[in-house]
Amino acid sequence: MSPSRAAASPMMLDDPTAAQQGPLYCCDALARTASETCRQHERIARLNALAVAKSELGAAQAMVDNIDLALSECVRDFEKTCSKATISDDADIRQAANAMWLAAREYLRRHSIAEKATRQLTQHDAEKFGDLQLEYELEASALLGLKHAMSTYQKLRPDTRCP
Repeated sequence: MSPSRAAASPMMLDDPTAAQQGPLYCCDALARTASETCRQHERIARLNALAVAKSELGAAQAMVDNIDLALSECVRDFEKTCSKATISDDADIRQAANAMWLAAREYLRRHSIAEKATRQLTQHDAEKFGDLQLEYELEASALLGLKHAMSTYQKLRPDTRCP
C-alpha cells in the first residue's frame, strides 16, 4: 500500500458514512459524482474523435468505468438514505434531487443495456449494428438527461460544483 493510501485509510474509517451525514449530503455527493461522470464521458468522446492510441483510450475507458461504478454507489446511498428521511424542506431542492436521482438511474440502466448488447454482438449484420447504435444513442440521451438534472440541482446548491 502506498504511503498516502496508508495515511488515508485510518481517516476513512473515522469518516461517517453517507447515511450518517444525512440525505442532503447524499444528494450533494450524487451531484458531484454525476458531474464527474459527465466530464469523463465527454473526455472519452473527445479522445475518440482524436483517434488517440489504444493505450490512452484504454486508460480513459478505465476511468469511465470507475466513475460509473461510483455513480452506481451514490445512487444506492441516495436510495438507502433518502427513503428514510426528507431530503430538504425546500421543495425545489427536493424536486431537483429526485430528478437527478431518476436521471442517474436511467443512465445506469441504459448503460447496462448498451454494454450487454455490445457483449452479445457476435454477428456483423446491419440489423444488429442498427440495434447497437440505437442502444448507444439512448445511453447518450440518458447521459444528457443526467447532465441537465445535475446542472439544475447545482444551480440550487452551487457548493456541489467541483473546481
